[in-house]
Amino acid sequence: MAAEPDVALTVAAESDVALTVALAEYEHLRDALRANTEQATARFNFFLVVASAATAVSGGLLTGGGSGTANTSAVIGLGALVLLLGLTVFVRQVEFTNRANLYGVAVDSVRTYLVRRAPSVGPYLILPTLDDPGVYQGRPPGGRWTRDVIGLAGTVSLVDSALVGLGAGIAARHVGAATWLAATSGVVVLSLVMLAHLWYISYRRAAATARIWTSMGRRHQSSGARDVDGVSPNGVGGASDVDGVSPNGAARSAGSGPATR
Repeated sequence: MAAEPDVALTVAAESDVALTVALAEYEHLRDALRANTEQATARFNFFLVVASAATAVSGGLLTGGGSGTANTSAVIGLGALVLLLGLTVFVRQVEFTNRANLYGVAVDSVRTYLVRRAPSVGPYLILPTLDDPGVYQGRPPGGRWTRDVIGLAGTVSLVDSALVGLGAGIAARHVGAATWLAATSGVVVLSLVMLAHLWYISYRRAAATARIWTSMGRRHQSSGARDVDGVSPNGVGGASDVDGVSPNGAARSAGSGPATR
């Protein structure tokens, strides 16, 4: 009997440690998400500055005097440079977006743990947790293609596609094609390149989503795993924690039966 207070103190201490670790992880994820957003914005702004400067220089070369062949070669070189930079920035923006989604799910996972520890605050949380139905379906709200097009990666891909389409139209006109045919060729090439960019975004997002689901399944659905409060990773089964919170996130009073949601 003398050992029971020590056991209670040990359980309480372990509960405090778990809460401290969860809060530290939450702050780490917030900092990582903020840094990821800042890096993505900085790269996007850098690309816009370079593209705008190249456009201004190209306009000056085409409208100014001098050798037409030399000016055309300079414009082609600037366009190729912007296109190469755009492709690298596009790939990085896709990775930044997928990493932001990963951090977002990780933050929601920690928030879910905190709400399960204190379910009484659940009704006052505006943002949903992973326990709410339909929170994380592996795709963003508002339409997948809409999100892809209006995002930072989609904007960069639009510039890349416009450059390739413009180059295709100029090349068609240079070989003697009619103006309408050259314009049509440019639009078709622009559309195809844009679709290729969107396919890459979708492909990389699907791979990132699969990794997230695998991690969530390993963390939250491993059989028999319990945290120090008696809450299972998937929130199902097991004894209640030291605060009287059942593993499914519902509170129950001492001596009462199992809580129901």
